[in-house]
Order: sequence, then C-alpha cells, then structure tokens
Amino acid sequence: MSDVILQQILAELQGVKSEINGMKSEISGVKFEVTGMKSEITELKSEISGVKSEVTGMKSEITGIKSEISGLKADVQNLQSEFTAFKSEITAELVIIKDEIENVKADILTIKDDIVTVKADIESIKEDTKLIPLIQQAVSEVNTEVVAGRDSLERIDRSLRGHDATLDILARRSIDQEAELKRLAASA
Repeated sequence: MSDVILQQILAELQGVKSEINGMKSEISGVKFEVTGMKSEITELKSEISGVKSEVTGMKSEITGIKSEISGLKADVQNLQSEFTAFKSEITAELVIIKDEIENVKADILTIKDDIVTVKADIESIKEDTKLIPLIQQAVSEVNTEVVAGRDSLERIDRSLRGHDATLDILARRSIDQEAELKRLAASA
C-alpha cells in the first residue's frame, strides 16, 4: 500500500518538475523575445515566486506524507507483532483443544466399553428374568411344603406334649408305686 502512494507522489513530483522545466524554458524564451519589457519580466518573476512557494508547499506535503508513511510502517510492524502474538496464542489454544479432544475420545471409548458391558448385563438380566416364573413356582412349592411341614411340626409338638404329659403321669405313678412297694416291703 505504501509503495503505491510513493509511486503516485513520485509521479506528481515528476509532473511538477516537468511543469517547472517547461516554465523555465518559457521564461528563457520570454526573456529572449521580450528583452525590453521589465513589467512583464517582473510579472514572470512573481509567477515564478508563486511556483516556488507551491513547490515549497509540495515539499512540506511530501514531508507530511513521508511522516504518514513512517507512521503506517510503525502500524504495520505493530500489527505484525500483534499477529505473531495472536498466532502463538491460537497455536497454544489449539494444542489444548487437541488434548481435550483426545481426552474426550478416550472418554467416549470408555463409555462405549461401559455400554457393551451394560448391554451384556441387560441380556443377562433378561435371561434371569425368564427364570422368574420358575423361581416363583419353586418358592410357591417350597412355601406349600413349609406350611405342610409346619402343620406336621405342630402335630408332632402336640403329640410330644401329650407324650410328655403321659410320661409325667406314668413317672408319678411309678414313684407312687415305688413308695407303695417300699412301704409294703417295710411293713412286711
């Protein structure tokens, strides 16, 4: 961008130079043609002074343009350094993002493995669920047998109580009979 501006300025300067050169040749021609006319020469001198002041103005403009170009160069250098810093920040961020992506990929693989395990567990549960009616039937049968066994145990318990009572009675009779026998034996 700055090269284009410099080329435009140089083209304008060359145009101005060519105008000045043209004026000089005209002045020489006028001096040669109009040697006796001082008033015209004075006018030409004033015109030349005007041109000189214009050239001086152009020089100051060129100086201003040069300072602007220097400022633009400084801005470009600042932008380049900012771009370099930004690029390094982005590179660092990309490294972090890549690491995070790798971690996410590893997590996804772990999740996939877990899903496979869960699917296998679900299939196992489904198979076990098929056994539930059989287990319920077996539990029902066991309950029936437990109830029947409890009834049998209650009958046995009642029978044992009856036997205990009978043995108790027989034991008392035996003690009474023994005492009676001892008494008879002692009286005899």
